[in-house]
Amino acid sequence: MSRSYEEEFFEVFARKDSDDALQHVGSVKAPSSDIAITRAWYVYDQHPWSEMCLVPLAAVIPITERSKRVKIKPI
Repeated sequence: MSRSYEEEFFEVFARKDSDDALQHVGSVKAPSSDIAITRAWYVYDQHPWSEMCLVPLAAVIPITERSKRVKIKPI
């Protein structure tokens, strides 16, 4: 019996040092935040990050310079 899981995109932010600002380093697709955490550490391990943060893409509210909402297209 196979199970199908709905996956969602998570935007990944990271910093190398606690004094650094968070920077967007990419995105991962996963069925849960726990798996997204694992995937983010695995995919974006090219730097010795001190911290990573994940944000579900659905929680991002994009705006333009004129404060108009735009639609985000997942990769």
